[in-house]
Amino acid sequence: MTPIRRILSVVFLSSLVPLAARAQTEADVVLPSLVVTPDRVPTEAGKTTGTVTVITNEEMQNRQLRTATDVLRTVPGVSVQQSGGPGTQTSVFVRGSNSNHVLVLIDGVNVSDPSTPNGAVDFAHFLTENLDRIEVVRGPMSTLYGSQAIGGVINMVTKAGKGPLNVGAYTELGTRLTSNSGGYLRGSVGRFDYNLTAAFTYSPNDTIVPARFWPQNGFVDNDPYRNVTLAGRLGFQIDDNTRVNYFGRFIDTQVKYDQVGLEDPNAGGFTQQFFNRLEFDGSYFEGRWKPTIGINYSTIYRHDQDFPSFQNPLPFTQDAYYNGRRLAADFKNQINVTDNVMVLAGVDYDRTWAYSNADGAQGWGTMAQTGLYGQVKATLFDDLTLSLGGRVDLNDTFGTVSTWRAGATYLFRQTDTRLKASYGTAFKAPSLFELYGTGFFCGGNRNIQPEYSRGWEAGVEQSLFNKKVNVSVTYFFNTFNNLIQCPPPFLALQNVANAQSQGFEFVLDAAITNWLDFHFDYTYTLARNVDTDQPLARRPVSVFNVRAVARPWSNVRLGAGVLQVSERNDFNAVTGAPMQPAPYTLVRLTAAYDVRPNIELFARAENVLNRVYEEPEGFQAPYFQAFFGVKAKF
Repeated sequence: MTPIRRILSVVFLSSLVPLAARAQTEADVVLPSLVVTPDRVPTEAGKTTGTVTVITNEEMQNRQLRTATDVLRTVPGVSVQQSGGPGTQTSVFVRGSNSNHVLVLIDGVNVSDPSTPNGAVDFAHFLTENLDRIEVVRGPMSTLYGSQAIGGVINMVTKAGKGPLNVGAYTELGTRLTSNSGGYLRGSVGRFDYNLTAAFTYSPNDTIVPARFWPQNGFVDNDPYRNVTLAGRLGFQIDDNTRVNYFGRFIDTQVKYDQVGLEDPNAGGFTQQFFNRLEFDGSYFEGRWKPTIGINYSTIYRHDQDFPSFQNPLPFTQDAYYNGRRLAADFKNQINVTDNVMVLAGVDYDRTWAYSNADGAQGWGTMAQTGLYGQVKATLFDDLTLSLGGRVDLNDTFGTVSTWRAGATYLFRQTDTRLKASYGTAFKAPSLFELYGTGFFCGGNRNIQPEYSRGWEAGVEQSLFNKKVNVSVTYFFNTFNNLIQCPPPFLALQNVANAQSQGFEFVLDAAITNWLDFHFDYTYTLARNVDTDQPLARRPVSVFNVRAVARPWSNVRLGAGVLQVSERNDFNAVTGAPMQPAPYTLVRLTAAYDVRPNIELFARAENVLNRVYEEPEGFQAPYFQAFFGVKAKF
């Protein structure tokens, strides 16, 4: 299907829904009233000049989304590539940018690992049990967030405790003996509030080796995965104007894996991740000045092992240790000059360390960066909102980088139509490995420079039938320059590549009746290397996602979803030649029944059609699986 035909198909589908919506009664589509990530402070969703998607805790619970990977897989403009089942390497691409071009935060803590080669976040191990929401902002955001926010920002925020002690727990078992369990303690006592959470996942994991690579002797092993996550959020209201918060998260995992196209029973990895943030929030002069001071410390430890076996007799042994650490601090000031004019100014500091010991070959590196930023945002005549910001980052390795961003949004109240547009620049600092990495092939280069990006977007949002139907279309265009690659003769990394991406995102939400909700989104992305005029790998061109939620009775919820991933490019797992994997369609069903107000029975089925597909090429994705469980609150 040609791009024009795709666009016409989307427009045709969107025209049908308002007709169906005329039968609706009094249900409204519930949208978050405030978002934090687009402006780094709480902002009315309708006054943000960028594109943001918010997945609330209620939606994650109703859709039974257990991992951040499950959540992001159906966000417009986001592509998820998971190398097998739970716990396997998972990369996220936003609007065609690289996987290391998205900044990922949990409660204000950067969760990227300084010891990985390119600094990309592995999304395999983030569970959703205690999250209040996930906000996904798409487009260049370095002006407020600094390095890595080229494609956007993914911000995971935990839920604060409130009211009397409340306790909740759930457990579920899958047909392939995958199990998930979790529980929490939440509440507040006087000025003190708390939220303590524990979650556990275990999966025996089918082999990630596709059937076409299975050995002739018939040996196929399982690759089990285990995840234990402990998280806490503590708060204390010092006085009416000052509050202190602590956020902590510990993740301990173990996974077995195989090589591309080869069963390898002795390959596996261990990780331990520990994220901490201490934060002071203030509100003074009747809320005109709201300062925030935060201190973060994180450490990520990885241990990879692979020893020769009968199935993999190659004389290759791996026993590698990696440790990435980060110390960060930030001082943010929100100054409400008037009710309609806000000035944001701040400074942040980030120092990273990386250590590696791979079979006795040791390496280490460190880098520090200080950023100063400011943004002015004003709402004129209640309908026009403008924002303009700038930033300067001072790096002790490669020098100074400046970025800026401007945006505008306007609401036509008579028709409930909102227009928005923004333009921004962004950058990605080299990783410590790209600077200091050792090795005969593709080693580090201390003269390497940051990667740069420019991007703009323009869109329209339309509400119909008293906001029971909401439609939005956003066009985006991004350029990526100075990209780091390893050109021939493959001795050292260099800034040699340039790329661009463009496309559009279409989203429709409708409350068909007071018991039936409908969602449809479609993303079209063209991402290519402008030097070779070749498409970028693992960026799907065409993706659509449809889901519906029905509540036929007050204590029953039924859900159905379809995810279709069409054209995309990858590399052949054997020859390395460019190729196009087959499209795939995933169907997902959910059901929940409230036995009592505080006890729920639930079930879900994933990959209902039992599609055999690879994402990415050479890694077998999970087959059909059903889950059954119970949830209780006290």
